[in-house]
Amino acid sequence: MSEDDDLLAAEYALGLLSPQEAWAAEALLKIDAPLSLRVAWWRDQLSLLAVETETEPAAHVWQAIEKRLGVNDNAIDRARPWKWATGGLSAVAATLLAVIALRPAVAPPPVPVPLPVAAAPMVASLAGEKGMAVTIAFDSSSGRMLVTPVTLDPGKGDAELWVIPVGQTVPISMGVIDAKLAHSRALDARHAAMLAPGATFAISQEAKGGSPTGAAKGPVIALGKIIRV
Repeated sequence: MSEDDDLLAAEYALGLLSPQEAWAAEALLKIDAPLSLRVAWWRDQLSLLAVETETEPAAHVWQAIEKRLGVNDNAIDRARPWKWATGGLSAVAATLLAVIALRPAVAPPPVPVPLPVAAAPMVASLAGEKGMAVTIAFDSSSGRMLVTPVTLDPGKGDAELWVIPVGQTVPISMGVIDAKLAHSRALDARHAAMLAPGATFAISQEAKGGSPTGAAKGPVIALGKIIRV
């Protein structure tokens, strides 16, 4: 994960993003599993920090509070909860300041404009023999597709991704995919229009560089339908 992604996760968890930035981050979190996990990690760390921190201000501050409360047996007890609360909030505030200090300087934000409602992303879980498993997510608003191989073995060749649009039987090539690493790509309008709930993704074993004829020649090793989430 890059430093920019980590900073985005921290800012989202801390609530530092503007409404427009938060909306964009939420759309990204739906298709970026590592970023979602990082947001959860930040929230977990900040939760522990707020609960467990026991730093107290100087003693004379509480002495002044106790005097204002009056001289009685309950004065110290009434002050103590404020000590814990203030200590925890001070630590969280310090964390916020540290994150803000690390933010790079940016240009003033543009004048807010109404944002369109983002379409829910589409996903597909592909599975096959020998434990083959691949997940694919597509965000129609950005036109980007994220391919995450869980277990994928193209043999001595390459893994090629195909889509079978709804109502059709002929697979259309989406190109060769990386069998080891998650990666995203921008789709052209032609390929993006083929992706809809009910369409099918398939992965075949092809020669290096993919099928030379534009038609699937090798065996299909993973298959799955597209759904909207």
